[in-house]
Amino acid sequence: MTQKLKILIAGIFLIVTIASLVTFWLKSKEDTFADEIISDASSSFKNSLENFLSSVELSINEVKLKNNNTDFSNPDNKKLDAYFTELILSESYLKGVALSGKNFSYIIFRDNSSWATTFDTVLNDSLAGWKRLNNNLDVLSEWTDVYRVFPNDQNIEHITNSLKSSEYVWRASEKQIQELNNFVSIIFKSLNNTGDSVVVGLIYSAHEISRNFASVLRFENPLVSILGTDNSIVTPIITNDTTSINTYKLLSVDIDKLINTWKNSETKNPHSYSFEKFNKNYWTRIVNLTPAVGVDGFAVTISASDLAETERKQEMVYIYLSAFFGLLTLVFLYLLFFKRKGINSTTYNSEIPILEDNEILTLIKEGETEFVEFKSSLRWDYHEEKVNKILENVILKSIAAFANAKGGTLFIGVSDDMNILGLENDFNTLRKKNADYFELHLRKLINNQYGIAFANEFLSMSFHEFDGKTVCSIQILSSDHPVFLKTKNKQGNEVEKFYVRSGNASPEISSLKEVNEYIKARF
Repeated sequence: MTQKLKILIAGIFLIVTIASLVTFWLKSKEDTFADEIISDASSSFKNSLENFLSSVELSINEVKLKNNNTDFSNPDNKKLDAYFTELILSESYLKGVALSGKNFSYIIFRDNSSWATTFDTVLNDSLAGWKRLNNNLDVLSEWTDVYRVFPNDQNIEHITNSLKSSEYVWRASEKQIQELNNFVSIIFKSLNNTGDSVVVGLIYSAHEISRNFASVLRFENPLVSILGTDNSIVTPIITNDTTSINTYKLLSVDIDKLINTWKNSETKNPHSYSFEKFNKNYWTRIVNLTPAVGVDGFAVTISASDLAETERKQEMVYIYLSAFFGLLTLVFLYLLFFKRKGINSTTYNSEIPILEDNEILTLIKEGETEFVEFKSSLRWDYHEEKVNKILENVILKSIAAFANAKGGTLFIGVSDDMNILGLENDFNTLRKKNADYFELHLRKLINNQYGIAFANEFLSMSFHEFDGKTVCSIQILSSDHPVFLKTKNKQGNEVEKFYVRSGNASPEISSLKEVNEYIKARF
Protein backbone atom coordinates (compact mmCIF):
# COMPACT_ATOMS: atom_id res chain seq x y z
CA MET A 1 0.00 0.00 0.00
CA THR A 2 1.49 3.36 -1.02
CA GLN A 3 2.14 6.18 1.42
CA LYS A 4 -0.36 8.47 -0.32
CA LEU A 5 -3.09 5.83 -0.10
CA LYS A 6 -2.38 5.34 3.61
CA ILE A 7 -2.56 9.10 4.16
CA LEU A 8 -5.89 9.22 2.26
CA ILE A 9 -7.37 6.33 4.27
CA ALA A 10 -6.17 7.78 7.56
CA GLY A 11 -7.74 11.11 6.57
CA ILE A 12 -11.07 9.45 5.77
CA PHE A 13 -11.07 7.57 9.09
CA LEU A 14 -10.25 10.79 10.93
CA ILE A 15 -13.17 12.57 9.24
CA VAL A 16 -15.56 9.71 10.15
CA THR A 17 -14.28 9.81 13.74
CA ILE A 18 -14.92 13.54 14.03
CA ALA A 19 -18.32 13.25 12.29
CA SER A 20 -19.38 10.47 14.71
CA LEU A 21 -18.37 12.55 17.72
CA VAL A 22 -20.21 15.61 16.39
CA THR A 23 -23.32 13.50 15.67
CA PHE A 24 -23.25 12.09 19.21
CA TRP A 25 -22.89 15.56 20.66
CA LEU A 26 -25.78 16.92 18.59
CA LYS A 27 -28.06 14.00 19.43
CA SER A 28 -27.24 14.24 23.14
CA LYS A 29 -28.31 17.89 23.01
CA GLU A 30 -31.61 17.11 21.31
CA ASP A 31 -34.78 16.93 23.37
CA THR A 32 -36.34 13.54 22.67
CA PHE A 33 -39.71 12.49 24.03
CA ALA A 34 -41.26 9.06 24.50
CA ASP A 35 -44.27 9.85 22.29
CA GLU A 36 -41.95 11.03 19.52
CA ILE A 37 -39.75 7.91 19.70
CA ILE A 38 -42.66 5.44 19.63
CA SER A 39 -44.31 7.41 16.82
CA ASP A 40 -41.16 7.17 14.65
CA ALA A 41 -40.73 3.48 15.42
CA SER A 42 -44.39 2.73 14.59
CA SER A 43 -44.14 4.50 11.23
CA SER A 44 -41.23 2.28 10.29
CA PHE A 45 -43.02 -0.79 11.61
CA LYS A 46 -46.03 0.05 9.43
CA ASN A 47 -43.90 -0.26 6.28
CA SER A 48 -42.53 -3.62 7.41
CA LEU A 49 -46.01 -4.92 8.25
CA GLU A 50 -47.44 -3.84 4.91
CA ASN A 51 -44.61 -5.64 3.09
CA PHE A 52 -45.29 -8.77 5.13
CA LEU A 53 -49.04 -8.63 4.37
CA SER A 54 -48.29 -8.28 0.65
CA SER A 55 -46.24 -11.47 0.83
CA VAL A 56 -49.08 -13.21 2.70
CA GLU A 57 -51.57 -12.17 0.04
CA LEU A 58 -49.46 -13.76 -2.71
CA SER A 59 -49.41 -17.06 -0.81
CA ILE A 60 -53.18 -16.92 -0.24
CA ASN A 61 -53.85 -16.41 -3.94
CA GLU A 62 -51.55 -19.31 -4.78
CA VAL A 63 -53.35 -21.64 -2.37
CA LYS A 64 -56.81 -20.61 -3.57
CA LEU A 65 -55.81 -21.27 -7.16
CA LYS A 66 -54.38 -24.67 -6.30
CA ASN A 67 -57.41 -25.70 -4.24
CA ASN A 68 -59.65 -25.46 -7.28
CA ASN A 69 -57.58 -28.08 -9.11
CA THR A 70 -56.54 -30.55 -6.44
CA ASP A 71 -58.34 -33.02 -4.22
CA PHE A 72 -56.87 -32.14 -0.82
CA SER A 73 -59.02 -34.69 0.99
CA ASN A 74 -57.10 -37.69 -0.40
CA PRO A 75 -54.62 -38.95 2.24
CA ASP A 76 -52.61 -40.85 -0.40
CA ASN A 77 -52.10 -37.81 -2.57
CA LYS A 78 -48.31 -37.24 -2.33
CA LYS A 79 -48.71 -34.17 -4.48
CA LEU A 80 -50.13 -32.49 -1.38
CA ASP A 81 -46.81 -32.62 0.46
CA ALA A 82 -44.83 -31.73 -2.67
CA TYR A 83 -46.97 -28.69 -3.43
CA PHE A 84 -47.02 -27.22 0.08
CA THR A 85 -43.32 -27.79 0.80
CA GLU A 86 -42.53 -25.91 -2.42
CA LEU A 87 -44.91 -23.11 -1.41
CA ILE A 88 -43.43 -22.83 2.09
CA LEU A 89 -39.87 -22.71 0.76
CA SER A 90 -40.79 -19.99 -1.74
CA GLU A 91 -42.13 -17.67 0.98
CA SER A 92 -39.51 -16.51 3.46
CA TYR A 93 -42.01 -15.92 6.28
CA LEU A 94 -44.17 -19.02 5.85
CA LYS A 95 -43.66 -21.87 8.35
CA GLY A 96 -46.49 -24.29 7.57
CA VAL A 97 -49.97 -24.88 6.15
CA ALA A 98 -53.11 -26.38 7.76
CA LEU A 99 -56.25 -27.58 5.96
CA SER A 100 -59.57 -28.59 7.50
CA GLY A 101 -62.54 -30.00 5.56
CA LYS A 102 -65.76 -31.71 6.51
CA ASN A 103 -64.05 -35.10 6.71
CA PHE A 104 -60.32 -34.48 7.01
CA SER A 105 -57.61 -32.38 8.64
CA TYR A 106 -54.11 -31.89 7.21
CA ILE A 107 -51.05 -30.08 8.58
CA ILE A 108 -47.49 -29.73 7.31
CA PHE A 109 -44.83 -27.44 8.74
CA ARG A 110 -41.12 -26.91 8.48
CA ASP A 111 -39.20 -28.24 11.49
CA ASN A 112 -35.57 -27.12 11.10
CA SER A 113 -34.15 -29.23 8.24
CA SER A 114 -37.10 -31.66 8.01
CA TRP A 115 -40.91 -31.62 7.65
CA ALA A 116 -43.63 -32.75 10.07
CA THR A 117 -47.02 -33.68 8.57
CA THR A 118 -50.29 -35.34 9.57
CA PHE A 119 -53.44 -36.32 7.72
CA ASP A 120 -56.42 -37.23 9.88
CA THR A 121 -60.00 -38.24 9.06
CA VAL A 122 -61.07 -38.73 12.71
CA LEU A 123 -61.71 -35.17 13.81
CA ASN A 124 -63.16 -35.91 17.24
CA ASP A 125 -60.03 -37.67 18.48
CA SER A 126 -57.27 -35.68 20.23
CA LEU A 127 -54.57 -37.97 18.86
CA ALA A 128 -53.12 -37.81 15.37
CA GLY A 129 -50.58 -39.82 13.44
CA TRP A 130 -47.55 -37.77 12.44
CA LYS A 131 -44.76 -38.39 9.92
CA ARG A 132 -41.35 -36.78 9.64
CA LEU A 133 -40.13 -36.24 6.08
CA ASN A 134 -36.72 -35.33 4.71
CA ASN A 135 -36.24 -32.77 1.93
CA ASN A 136 -36.95 -35.50 -0.65
CA LEU A 137 -40.25 -36.13 1.19
CA ASP A 138 -39.18 -39.63 2.17
CA VAL A 139 -40.58 -40.81 5.53
CA LEU A 140 -37.93 -40.73 8.26
CA SER A 141 -40.10 -41.62 11.24
CA GLU A 142 -43.72 -41.85 12.47
CA TRP A 143 -45.38 -41.16 15.82
CA THR A 144 -48.74 -40.38 17.46
CA ASP A 145 -49.25 -37.10 19.29
CA VAL A 146 -51.93 -34.59 20.28
CA TYR A 147 -52.65 -31.66 18.01
CA ARG A 148 -50.30 -28.87 18.92
CA VAL A 149 -50.32 -26.77 15.77
CA PHE A 150 -53.17 -24.38 15.06
CA PRO A 151 -55.89 -24.86 13.86
CA ASN A 152 -57.34 -27.96 15.49
CA ASP A 153 -60.71 -29.58 16.09
CA GLN A 154 -61.27 -27.67 19.34
CA ASN A 155 -61.35 -24.19 17.78
CA ILE A 156 -62.17 -24.83 14.13
CA GLU A 157 -65.88 -24.31 14.78
CA HIS A 158 -65.27 -20.92 16.36
CA ILE A 159 -63.03 -19.92 13.45
CA THR A 160 -65.63 -21.06 10.93
CA ASN A 161 -68.18 -18.82 12.58
CA SER A 162 -65.74 -15.88 12.47
CA LEU A 163 -65.18 -16.46 8.74
CA LYS A 164 -68.89 -15.83 8.14
CA SER A 165 -68.37 -12.13 8.91
CA SER A 166 -64.78 -11.69 7.76
CA GLU A 167 -62.93 -13.07 4.77
CA TYR A 168 -59.77 -13.55 6.84
CA VAL A 169 -59.15 -14.34 10.51
CA TRP A 170 -55.82 -14.02 12.34
CA ARG A 171 -55.04 -16.16 15.38
CA ALA A 172 -51.98 -16.58 17.63
CA SER A 173 -50.97 -19.85 19.28
CA GLU A 174 -51.70 -20.09 22.98
CA LYS A 175 -49.66 -23.23 23.60
CA GLN A 176 -47.61 -23.38 26.78
CA ILE A 177 -44.87 -25.43 25.16
CA GLN A 178 -42.02 -23.01 24.36
CA GLU A 179 -41.24 -24.20 20.83
CA LEU A 180 -44.95 -24.09 19.88
CA ASN A 181 -46.09 -20.81 21.41
CA ASN A 182 -44.84 -18.38 18.79
CA PHE A 183 -47.03 -19.34 15.83
CA VAL A 184 -49.45 -16.90 14.23
CA SER A 185 -51.86 -17.97 11.49
CA ILE A 186 -54.13 -16.38 8.92
CA ILE A 187 -57.28 -18.44 8.30
CA PHE A 188 -59.51 -18.25 5.23
CA LYS A 189 -61.92 -20.35 3.22
CA SER A 190 -61.34 -21.94 -0.14
CA LEU A 191 -62.95 -24.66 -2.26
CA ASN A 192 -61.70 -28.15 -2.97
CA ASN A 193 -61.86 -29.41 -6.55
CA THR A 194 -65.00 -31.28 -5.52
CA GLY A 195 -66.67 -27.98 -4.61
CA ASP A 196 -66.50 -28.65 -0.86
CA SER A 197 -65.51 -25.82 1.47
CA VAL A 198 -62.01 -26.06 2.96
CA VAL A 199 -60.62 -23.93 5.80
CA VAL A 200 -56.99 -23.05 5.13
CA GLY A 201 -54.48 -21.76 7.66
CA LEU A 202 -51.10 -20.32 6.71
CA ILE A 203 -48.83 -20.73 9.72
CA TYR A 204 -46.04 -18.24 10.47
CA SER A 205 -43.35 -18.11 13.13
CA ALA A 206 -43.75 -14.82 14.96
CA HIS A 207 -40.14 -15.07 16.13
CA GLU A 208 -38.83 -15.35 12.55
CA ILE A 209 -41.08 -12.52 11.34
CA SER A 210 -39.74 -10.30 14.11
CA ARG A 211 -36.25 -10.41 12.60
CA ASN A 212 -37.52 -8.29 9.73
CA PHE A 213 -39.15 -5.70 12.00
CA ALA A 214 -35.99 -4.27 13.51
CA SER A 215 -37.29 -0.68 13.70
CA VAL A 216 -39.60 -1.61 16.58
CA LEU A 217 -38.00 -4.79 17.84
CA ARG A 218 -34.69 -3.08 18.50
CA PHE A 219 -36.34 -2.26 21.83
CA GLU A 220 -35.89 -4.72 24.69
CA ASN A 221 -39.50 -5.83 25.26
CA PRO A 222 -41.95 -4.42 22.68
CA LEU A 223 -45.50 -5.75 22.60
CA VAL A 224 -47.22 -5.80 19.20
CA SER A 225 -50.96 -6.30 18.76
CA ILE A 226 -52.59 -6.91 15.38
CA LEU A 227 -56.08 -5.51 14.84
CA GLY A 228 -58.14 -7.91 12.76
CA THR A 229 -61.01 -6.95 10.47
CA ASP A 230 -63.14 -9.41 12.47
CA ASN A 231 -62.67 -7.12 15.52
CA SER A 232 -60.13 -9.52 17.02
CA ILE A 233 -56.92 -8.43 18.71
CA VAL A 234 -54.07 -10.85 18.04
CA THR A 235 -50.85 -10.71 20.04
CA PRO A 236 -48.03 -12.77 18.47
CA ILE A 237 -45.41 -14.09 20.90
CA ILE A 238 -42.01 -12.92 19.68
CA THR A 239 -39.91 -14.03 22.64
CA ASN A 240 -39.10 -17.23 24.54
CA ASP A 241 -38.77 -15.35 27.82
CA THR A 242 -41.59 -16.73 29.98
CA THR A 243 -41.46 -13.68 32.28
CA SER A 244 -42.02 -11.36 29.32
CA ILE A 245 -44.85 -13.58 28.03
CA ASN A 246 -46.64 -13.39 31.38
CA THR A 247 -46.17 -9.60 31.38
CA TYR A 248 -47.64 -9.44 27.86
CA LYS A 249 -50.78 -11.25 29.01
CA LEU A 250 -51.30 -8.85 31.90
CA LEU A 251 -50.66 -5.80 29.73
CA SER A 252 -53.02 -7.06 27.03
CA VAL A 253 -56.04 -6.27 29.22
CA ASP A 254 -55.13 -2.57 29.37
CA ILE A 255 -54.10 -2.48 25.71
CA ASP A 256 -57.40 -4.02 24.62
CA LYS A 257 -59.22 -1.23 26.46
CA LEU A 258 -57.11 1.41 24.70
CA ILE A 259 -57.74 -0.21 21.31
CA ASN A 260 -61.49 -0.27 21.93
CA THR A 261 -61.34 3.39 22.97
CA TRP A 262 -59.46 4.19 19.77
CA LYS A 263 -61.93 2.22 17.64
CA ASN A 264 -64.83 4.24 19.11
CA SER A 265 -63.15 7.54 18.22
CA GLU A 266 -64.48 9.48 15.26
CA THR A 267 -61.33 9.80 13.14
CA LYS A 268 -59.38 6.63 14.02
CA ASN A 269 -56.15 8.42 13.12
CA PRO A 270 -52.84 7.14 14.57
CA HIS A 271 -52.73 8.01 18.24
CA SER A 272 -50.44 7.51 21.24
CA TYR A 273 -51.61 6.63 24.75
CA SER A 274 -49.75 6.54 28.06
CA PHE A 275 -50.73 4.36 31.02
CA GLU A 276 -49.24 3.00 34.23
CA LYS A 277 -48.82 -0.68 35.08
CA PHE A 278 -46.58 -2.52 37.56
CA ASN A 279 -45.34 0.87 38.81
CA LYS A 280 -43.99 1.56 35.33
CA ASN A 281 -45.09 3.96 32.63
CA TYR A 282 -46.00 2.47 29.24
CA TRP A 283 -46.67 4.02 25.84
CA THR A 284 -48.98 2.52 23.24
CA ARG A 285 -49.18 3.73 19.65
CA ILE A 286 -52.21 2.60 17.63
CA VAL A 287 -52.01 2.97 13.85
CA ASN A 288 -54.69 2.28 11.26
CA LEU A 289 -54.00 0.50 7.96
CA THR A 290 -55.86 0.22 4.71
CA PRO A 291 -57.53 -3.17 5.34
CA ALA A 292 -55.39 -5.93 3.84
CA VAL A 293 -55.83 -9.71 4.28
CA GLY A 294 -57.72 -9.36 7.53
CA VAL A 295 -55.67 -6.59 9.17
CA ASP A 296 -56.83 -2.98 9.52
CA GLY A 297 -54.39 -1.72 12.15
CA PHE A 298 -51.83 -2.48 14.84
CA ALA A 299 -50.68 -1.31 18.25
CA VAL A 300 -47.15 -1.12 19.61
CA THR A 301 -46.59 -0.95 23.38
CA ILE A 302 -43.19 -0.16 24.93
CA SER A 303 -42.26 0.94 28.45
CA ALA A 304 -41.00 4.49 28.87
CA SER A 305 -37.78 3.18 30.44
CA ASP A 306 -37.22 0.88 27.43
CA LEU A 307 -37.77 3.81 25.06
CA ALA A 308 -35.26 5.97 26.95
CA GLU A 309 -32.65 3.22 27.33
CA THR A 310 -32.82 2.23 23.66
CA GLU A 311 -32.52 5.86 22.60
CA ARG A 312 -29.44 6.20 24.81
CA LYS A 313 -27.96 3.06 23.24
CA GLN A 314 -28.61 4.50 19.77
CA GLU A 315 -26.68 7.61 20.76
CA MET A 316 -23.84 5.51 22.17
CA VAL A 317 -23.47 3.82 18.79
CA TYR A 318 -21.83 7.03 17.56
CA ILE A 319 -19.36 6.91 20.46
CA TYR A 320 -18.49 3.32 19.54
CA LEU A 321 -18.11 4.32 15.90
CA SER A 322 -15.85 7.22 16.79
CA ALA A 323 -13.73 4.94 19.00
CA PHE A 324 -13.49 2.30 16.26
CA PHE A 325 -12.55 4.69 13.47
CA GLY A 326 -10.32 6.65 15.84
CA LEU A 327 -8.41 3.44 16.52
CA LEU A 328 -8.15 2.75 12.79
CA THR A 329 -6.84 6.29 12.29
CA LEU A 330 -4.12 5.69 14.88
CA VAL A 331 -3.23 2.37 13.25
CA PHE A 332 -2.76 3.98 9.84
CA LEU A 333 -0.81 6.90 11.34
CA TYR A 334 1.41 4.35 13.07
CA LEU A 335 1.88 2.52 9.77
CA LEU A 336 2.85 5.80 8.14
CA PHE A 337 5.34 6.51 10.91
CA PHE A 338 6.60 2.92 10.86
CA LYS A 339 6.99 3.01 7.09
CA ARG A 340 9.08 6.16 7.22
CA LYS A 341 11.02 5.47 10.42
CA GLY A 342 11.14 1.69 10.48
CA ILE A 343 10.84 0.10 7.06
CA ASN A 344 12.05 3.15 5.22
CA SER A 345 14.79 3.75 7.81
CA THR A 346 16.35 7.05 8.68
CA THR A 347 18.14 9.07 6.02
CA TYR A 348 21.65 9.23 7.30
CA ASN A 349 22.55 12.09 5.00
CA SER A 350 20.04 14.93 4.90
CA GLU A 351 21.24 15.77 1.38
CA ILE A 352 19.70 12.51 0.14
CA PRO A 353 15.89 12.73 0.15
CA ILE A 354 13.89 9.52 0.37
CA LEU A 355 12.27 8.71 -2.97
CA GLU A 356 8.47 8.57 -3.08
CA ASP A 357 6.76 5.46 -4.44
CA ASN A 358 5.67 7.17 -7.65
CA GLU A 359 9.23 8.38 -8.27
CA ILE A 360 10.56 4.86 -7.80
CA LEU A 361 8.03 3.41 -10.24
CA THR A 362 9.00 6.05 -12.79
CA LEU A 363 12.71 5.19 -12.44
CA ILE A 364 11.97 1.47 -12.80
CA LYS A 365 9.89 2.00 -15.93
CA GLU A 366 12.74 3.98 -17.53
CA GLY A 367 15.14 1.06 -17.08
CA GLU A 368 18.81 0.96 -16.13
CA THR A 369 20.84 4.09 -16.86
CA GLU A 370 24.04 5.71 -15.76
CA PHE A 371 22.30 6.58 -12.49
CA VAL A 372 19.99 3.57 -12.00
CA GLU A 373 20.77 -0.15 -11.61
CA PHE A 374 18.57 -3.17 -10.82
CA LYS A 375 19.49 -6.28 -8.83
CA SER A 376 17.10 -9.19 -8.40
CA SER A 377 18.29 -10.06 -4.91
CA LEU A 378 20.95 -9.63 -2.25
CA ARG A 379 21.87 -13.28 -1.71
CA TRP A 380 19.18 -15.50 -3.31
CA ASP A 381 20.28 -17.12 -6.57
CA TYR A 382 17.24 -17.37 -8.84
CA HIS A 383 19.08 -19.68 -11.26
CA GLU A 384 20.31 -22.12 -8.62
CA GLU A 385 17.29 -21.50 -6.36
CA LYS A 386 19.45 -21.32 -3.24
CA VAL A 387 21.53 -18.89 -1.19
CA ASN A 388 24.62 -17.60 -3.01
CA LYS A 389 26.67 -15.25 -0.83
CA ILE A 390 28.82 -14.28 -3.81
CA LEU A 391 25.85 -12.15 -4.94
CA GLU A 392 26.38 -9.96 -1.87
CA ASN A 393 29.66 -8.80 -3.39
CA VAL A 394 27.79 -7.88 -6.58
CA ILE A 395 25.70 -5.44 -4.54
CA LEU A 396 28.81 -4.03 -2.86
CA LYS A 397 30.49 -3.68 -6.28
CA SER A 398 27.57 -1.60 -7.60
CA ILE A 399 27.70 0.69 -4.56
CA ALA A 400 31.41 1.31 -5.11
CA ALA A 401 30.87 1.94 -8.84
CA PHE A 402 28.21 4.62 -8.18
CA ALA A 403 30.33 6.21 -5.41
CA ASN A 404 33.41 6.37 -7.67
CA ALA A 405 31.34 8.00 -10.46
CA LYS A 406 28.49 10.51 -10.25
CA GLY A 407 26.35 8.64 -7.74
CA GLY A 408 23.03 6.91 -8.43
CA THR A 409 20.29 4.60 -7.15
CA LEU A 410 20.53 0.83 -6.75
CA PHE A 411 17.26 -1.13 -6.51
CA ILE A 412 17.33 -4.61 -4.95
CA GLY A 413 14.32 -6.77 -5.73
CA VAL A 414 13.93 -5.65 -9.36
CA SER A 415 15.01 -7.77 -12.33
CA ASP A 416 16.99 -6.53 -15.33
CA ASP A 417 13.80 -6.53 -17.41
CA MET A 418 12.20 -4.14 -14.91
CA ASN A 419 9.93 -6.65 -13.15
CA ILE A 420 9.41 -6.11 -9.43
CA LEU A 421 10.34 -9.43 -7.78
CA GLY A 422 10.44 -8.28 -4.18
CA LEU A 423 12.73 -9.41 -1.38
CA GLU A 424 10.67 -12.32 -0.01
CA ASN A 425 13.25 -14.90 -1.07
CA ASP A 426 16.02 -12.90 0.58
CA PHE A 427 13.94 -12.47 3.75
CA ASN A 428 13.47 -16.22 3.98
CA THR A 429 17.26 -16.77 4.08
CA LEU A 430 17.68 -14.59 7.17
CA ARG A 431 17.14 -15.38 10.83
CA LYS A 432 14.39 -12.77 11.04
CA LYS A 433 12.35 -12.66 7.87
CA ASN A 434 11.59 -8.95 7.55
CA ALA A 435 12.89 -5.71 6.08
CA ASP A 436 14.42 -4.54 9.37
CA TYR A 437 16.71 -7.55 9.65
CA PHE A 438 17.49 -7.38 5.92
CA GLU A 439 18.68 -3.78 6.43
CA LEU A 440 20.79 -4.74 9.45
CA HIS A 441 22.43 -7.51 7.45
CA LEU A 442 23.11 -5.31 4.42
CA ARG A 443 24.44 -2.40 6.47
CA LYS A 444 26.77 -4.76 8.29
CA LEU A 445 28.18 -5.84 4.89
CA ILE A 446 28.58 -2.20 3.79
CA ASN A 447 30.14 -1.09 7.10
CA ASN A 448 32.62 -3.97 7.07
CA GLN A 449 33.57 -3.24 3.48
CA TYR A 450 33.65 0.55 3.28
CA GLY A 451 33.44 1.75 6.89
CA ILE A 452 30.66 3.32 8.96
CA ALA A 453 31.72 6.87 7.99
CA PHE A 454 31.20 6.15 4.29
CA ALA A 455 27.85 4.43 4.94
CA ASN A 456 26.56 7.34 7.05
CA GLU A 457 27.74 10.10 4.74
CA PHE A 458 27.20 8.77 1.24
CA LEU A 459 24.33 6.25 1.51
CA SER A 460 20.60 6.34 2.16
CA MET A 461 18.57 3.15 2.30
CA SER A 462 14.78 2.80 2.22
CA PHE A 463 12.15 0.15 1.59
CA HIS A 464 8.97 0.43 -0.46
CA GLU A 465 6.05 -1.90 -1.06
CA PHE A 466 4.32 -2.44 -4.41
CA ASP A 467 1.45 -4.93 -4.68
CA GLY A 468 2.69 -6.74 -1.59
CA LYS A 469 6.32 -6.91 -2.81
CA THR A 470 9.09 -5.08 -0.95
CA VAL A 471 11.86 -3.29 -2.85
CA CYS A 472 15.07 -1.91 -1.30
CA SER A 473 16.26 1.44 -2.64
CA ILE A 474 19.90 2.49 -2.00
CA GLN A 475 20.80 6.02 -3.00
CA ILE A 476 24.55 6.57 -3.32
CA LEU A 477 26.20 9.98 -3.43
CA SER A 478 29.34 10.64 -5.42
CA SER A 479 32.20 9.95 -2.99
CA ASP A 480 34.95 12.44 -2.22
CA HIS A 481 37.52 9.64 -2.06
CA PRO A 482 38.22 6.45 -4.02
CA VAL A 483 36.22 3.41 -2.93
CA PHE A 484 37.78 -0.03 -3.35
CA LEU A 485 36.04 -3.37 -3.01
CA LYS A 486 38.08 -5.85 -0.95
CA THR A 487 37.68 -9.41 -2.11
CA LYS A 488 39.68 -12.62 -2.50
CA ASN A 489 41.20 -13.99 -5.69
CA LYS A 490 41.22 -17.64 -6.75
CA GLN A 491 44.30 -18.26 -4.65
CA GLY A 492 42.48 -16.99 -1.56
CA ASN A 493 44.56 -13.83 -1.32
CA GLU A 494 42.86 -10.54 -0.48
CA VAL A 495 42.84 -8.01 -3.34
CA GLU A 496 41.29 -4.63 -3.93
CA LYS A 497 39.19 -3.92 -7.01
CA PHE A 498 38.13 -0.57 -8.43
CA TYR A 499 34.71 -0.21 -10.14
CA VAL A 500 33.21 2.80 -11.91
CA ARG A 501 29.69 3.35 -13.19
CA SER A 502 29.83 3.85 -16.96
CA GLY A 503 26.55 4.08 -18.87
CA ASN A 504 24.30 1.32 -17.55
CA ALA A 505 27.19 -0.94 -16.54
CA SER A 506 29.70 -1.07 -13.64
CA PRO A 507 32.98 -2.30 -15.14
CA GLU A 508 36.19 -2.89 -13.22
CA ILE A 509 39.27 -0.81 -14.04
CA SER A 510 41.96 -3.45 -13.66
CA SER A 511 44.96 -1.55 -14.95
CA LEU A 512 46.80 0.22 -12.15
CA LYS A 513 47.76 2.94 -14.57
CA GLU A 514 44.15 3.56 -15.56
CA VAL A 515 43.06 3.49 -11.92
CA ASN A 516 45.68 6.09 -10.99
CA GLU A 517 44.76 8.30 -13.94
CA TYR A 518 41.02 8.07 -13.10
CA ILE A 519 41.62 8.84 -9.43
CA LYS A 520 43.84 11.76 -10.32
CA ALA A 521 41.25 13.19 -12.70
CA ARG A 522 38.20 12.39 -10.54
CA PHE A 523 39.43 13.15 -7.03
